[in-house]
Amino acid sequence: MKSGILICAWVLLLTACQQPTVYVFSENLQEEQRKQLDAALNAQNLPFEYVELDIPSDFGEATLLLSSDKIYQKETEQLATIMQGLGYEPQVNYTTRSNHFYGDGNIGFYLKNADSNSQFVMPKQLRTTQCSDDKYNDLVVKFVNEHVDFSLPSGAVVRLKWEYLYGYVVIYYKSYSQTYSHSQPLVNTPFGAKPSDTYTFTAHVNNPGWLDCSLQIVYMD
Repeated sequence: MKSGILICAWVLLLTACQQPTVYVFSENLQEEQRKQLDAALNAQNLPFEYVELDIPSDFGEATLLLSSDKIYQKETEQLATIMQGLGYEPQVNYTTRSNHFYGDGNIGFYLKNADSNSQFVMPKQLRTTQCSDDKYNDLVVKFVNEHVDFSLPSGAVVRLKWEYLYGYVVIYYKSYSQTYSHSQPLVNTPFGAKPSDTYTFTAHVNNPGWLDCSLQIVYMD
């Protein structure tokens, strides 16, 4: 009986030893992107470590670096899904065992926001989503220069001012404002997962209810 227990313990220990470590490199991610990345990595079962080194300039926005001598297919697909959930299309590169990071099947996870320093461009038309009050979901919201127009269920159109400030979209209403963080997740549709620009509200407001919503455009083509 004891020998059986020892064998089981040895098998479990061997399995744990064979589990690859994920080395995570990130660059220029927005605060909301970093939070989403942290949450996704903590939700999966592989050990991971953040590495404070620059990402090679020839790497794309999302790269998985695998050891060519030992590839864990299931784990690689799991990490690719995390990248896709953040709105990126991962590419896979291979290295040799001589790279000490990636011996024994360890995986490099490289994610960078290449557009962080480029000029921000707001989509011209979005729709409300994830509203606290369901009646305000799917309203048309149009951005025209420094103004934003909300088309309300009553048919009325409310025009407000907005600006892009320190990485956030800020919409002003009377004496206060609503702030939105930007992400680019894939959204499930009847035609499969599609890319989006999503602006998630950062604080709840009681009035007006249509500001207590996120904004989103889903790209179907």
